[in-house]
Amino acid sequence: MLSPFRGVMHTVATRWADAATIDGRNWTLYVRGECLYDDLDGVDNSSVSVPDVKYGSWSSANGFQRAPIRMPTFDGRVSAEGENLLEAVRRHADDLPFALADRFELWLLHAATRRPLALIASACSELDCRDSPPPRWTPGQACMAESAAARTLFARVAELAGGQPLARWYERCVDGSGKPPGEGATAFDADAFPRLLIDRRALDADQRPLLDALLHWQSPALLQLPDLSVAERTHLEAAACRHAVRVAEQLPLYPCVLDEAAITAALVEARLRRTLPTTSTAADEPMLSPDYVEIPD
Repeated sequence: MLSPFRGVMHTVATRWADAATIDGRNWTLYVRGECLYDDLDGVDNSSVSVPDVKYGSWSSANGFQRAPIRMPTFDGRVSAEGENLLEAVRRHADDLPFALADRFELWLLHAATRRPLALIASACSELDCRDSPPPRWTPGQACMAESAAARTLFARVAELAGGQPLARWYERCVDGSGKPPGEGATAFDADAFPRLLIDRRALDADQRPLLDALLHWQSPALLQLPDLSVAERTHLEAAACRHAVRVAEQLPLYPCVLDEAAITAALVEARLRRTLPTTSTAADEPMLSPDYVEIPD
């Protein structure tokens, strides 16, 4: 979930339905609107767009809650597809976290070098690359509300992207290199793509602490990434423990934990903070739903 980066959305999909979780505990289930057609094969293409139907939500703790039935005429078909999906979610929920599938990445380009500057979107198929968001990177409203450094970095990245910013899709290969679609576009080796989403090398030395502050704020979500080095994960775990509530929310999606004692202490802190009356901050708000989209500034 990018621009702003908020972690990894995990999905379970059947032919006509899919479910998503962003905390590893609570799943939202949808049935694709195309299944309401009599001729299912005839609408299995990108030229037909029908709104999805929310089937309900499920967690192992609270079970299944059916969403309100809004189209009684089609409820039989919706229920059949929804029950098939629900069974798949129950079967695979304990397998989290899943492997990343989004090998297509949309990078904001540096205006001067035309090299990848900041990651702003990703996709699981080349077909999904046809619809691109605006060429704009943001740390997110919640982050900028708490961090002056994030606001300054937001402005600096926009400056580096130039007055007419460009973004380009790259298909990442097994070796980490990236190749854009079409002929004549420049491919890059793995080291051209920043591992933590923004190119530190593009920043002046006195601006790099701004990126460090952003990574500190994002650390609970960054720990969901599976390919971190031991040094990166160690550093991010230490930072994430300063954001105990978000660590507790996102822990089921961490591929591994290195410092179990520190993370356990953060979980205890999160439990205590939830029992104390206090003024909430943006970082302490409940996790956003998979439908959440930040309104551009």
